[in-house]
Amino acid sequence: MSQEIDETIDLTDITRNDSPPTLISITKARREISRQLQTRVCADPQTQDHGHSYIVWSNSDWLKKRQVTSQIMPPTNPGIYGGNTHQLLEIHKTATLAWRRYKLAQAATKKMIMHAFKDYHFLELQDDNGDIVGYTAIELFDHLMDQYVQPEDVADQVTALHKILEQDFDPNEEPQVYYKAVQDARNTLHSLNQTVDDETLIRHGLNQFKEHIDLKLDIKEWKKLNRAEKTWKKFKTHFTKAISDNKKDTGTLKAIGIANAVRERENQHKENQIVLAQASVEANEKIVALEQSYAALMAKQPLPTPLKETVYDDRSNQIKVLTDRLNQLENAKGRGGKGGGEEANAGAYRALGSAVPQKR
Repeated sequence: MSQEIDETIDLTDITRNDSPPTLISITKARREISRQLQTRVCADPQTQDHGHSYIVWSNSDWLKKRQVTSQIMPPTNPGIYGGNTHQLLEIHKTATLAWRRYKLAQAATKKMIMHAFKDYHFLELQDDNGDIVGYTAIELFDHLMDQYVQPEDVADQVTALHKILEQDFDPNEEPQVYYKAVQDARNTLHSLNQTVDDETLIRHGLNQFKEHIDLKLDIKEWKKLNRAEKTWKKFKTHFTKAISDNKKDTGTLKAIGIANAVRERENQHKENQIVLAQASVEANEKIVALEQSYAALMAKQPLPTPLKETVYDDRSNQIKVLTDRLNQLENAKGRGGKGGGEEANAGAYRALGSAVPQKR
């Protein structure tokens, strides 16, 4: 039996959780395992195309499945055959096969659950030998919920799931990535008895798509549809095609993004020029004020003393520093524009005491 289980269990699609179980991780594991169990044939026709996946869902969650109309009663062990007719023998064989398939499905499910979580997460269920024996898949999931999920945690994770519904659409990814994320969030909310209808998903989707200029026309076309046509399934088809078509056109999100980036750089350059010009004016005004202050000081004290010489040197140094700074600003301004050679030289300021250039 174990050999058959090992050959048919695919653990690559089961997410391993290294952190303590949460409502989201438990629900995710339940869904991933359910998909695996759908491929396992079940003798009960009431399971429709869901195979043995019913063994991981509560009765209320099971009845939400597509085409499911009734609860499933797990088969029981028919025991040793004690009949004496061919018909009873065939019935016993059928019951035995159903029981065997059910036990294989339960064993496979247990292995997938233990893969998804750590052994010590089930410490309370272990016997004296450290084994977990006699528990169904539902009981294992119930244990995780009872041990690790508190009412306040549910409230916090419901809030987190609603934030996922409002997540940004990344135009660099396929739209199906966005669709799947919000659908998974909705399904988890449904398992918590939180209803999220198609209109809510569509509203969040439109809020994301309207941020992209090349989807404006497609949004207008969508709004023209009547209410009955505006389903989540139709929404996904409509905008998947629109996004695919836009990627083939020249006016894609990428081209628009490049144009916006160029325009932003141009605006930033203009702002830098304004700042440089303002700094130049302020520096020039300060130099003039210092020169006037220096001239007034020299007029009052025509005979310099060592102390006055020091004052003269200090003010001269201040003017020189400001003059050098102003020339740097002017040079930077000249390099930022066109034809910066002569204009940059023309904008240079003479240092204090330098000779005024004579015109020839």
